[in-house]
Amino acid sequence: MSTESTDPVEPSAQPPAAEAESDESPKGKNSWLKFVIVGVLAVVLVGGGVFVFTQMGGLNAGDCVSASPQDVDKPDGEWNVSSQGCGDQEATHKVAKVLGNADDPCPDEGIYEPVKSGGDSLCLMPNLAEGNCYTSSDDGAFKKEACTVESPVKIVKKVDGLPEEGTVCPEGSSELRFSEPASVYCMGVHENA
Repeated sequence: MSTESTDPVEPSAQPPAAEAESDESPKGKNSWLKFVIVGVLAVVLVGGGVFVFTQMGGLNAGDCVSASPQDVDKPDGEWNVSSQGCGDQEATHKVAKVLGNADDPCPDEGIYEPVKSGGDSLCLMPNLAEGNCYTSSDDGAFKKEACTVESPVKIVKKVDGLPEEGTVCPEGSSELRFSEPASVYCMGVHENA
């Protein structure tokens, strides 16, 4: 006679040892993966912040700025220069040229302001736009204003390049020429339409 039982064998309630280890191993992998992701994000954010900070500090030709001397009695000294959108009311100047050093000259033709700001040496020109009216302020900057019959200057036309003098501006307006960037602004008087 056999002592073997013919009853079906029921599975044990405990999982095999291999399954118990696999339950813990994803948790270990997930925490390591989270640590790596957080580390990579931190490096990207810090690196991106440093890049943006260094790029915003340097100005380029064509950038619009608000600029005024730190001491109005010493216009050849340091200036306060802050980046602005070209359409902003505060954007009094445009960077015409970034100089290699403070001894380099600004372009010959035009109204340029040689400026030192921080470690930068810049040639600034008035931030003018066709259709806008301006008045000259005490510090020599052109300030944008609403066009009225009292407006001293209106830019009636802007031409890129430097065509021959007297060939592009309408009758009754005068030319304001800049060699860098090459452009001509036709200044007239605002007429009430």
